[in-house]
Amino acid sequence: MVNILDIQILLDIHPKLPFTQKDLIKCLEQNLTLGDQNLNIIFVESVYIKELNGEYRNIDEVTDVLSFNLDSNDLLGEIYICPEYVINNFSDTKFIEEIIRLCVHGILHLQGHRHEKEFDKVDYKKEPMYIKQEEIVNKMLRSLIQK
Repeated sequence: MVNILDIQILLDIHPKLPFTQKDLIKCLEQNLTLGDQNLNIIFVESVYIKELNGEYRNIDEVTDVLSFNLDSNDLLGEIYICPEYVINNFSDTKFIEEIIRLCVHGILHLQGHRHEKEFDKVDYKKEPMYIKQEEIVNKMLRSLIQK
């Protein structure tokens, strides 16, 4: 089961989402195999994600997404997403697509998928994790936004 927490932080950045929180949860659960485990997606402000990034990755900067596997029997993990980072780095027209992409990307990491190459050297058309990610993102966009 997917739980989305602090969605108001997302709505403060982009008040007119083309889908409901319930629709997003349903679509994530239909397109990603989660089994019996729960998953938390938490929208956070830039100050908080910067603190997490510093504490867990020794990187003193804001980032878009962080995933934490909690090694719990009933909780797959938590994904922290910073909508402020997204709106500052992507056009308004790509905002929704990128939020969905970050949800999927975080879940894939929690399921054990890894980048084969360093992030800045990735060939997205050849990287298995990104190929799978984009297939899921495109399917979700068609379902959620009715393109």
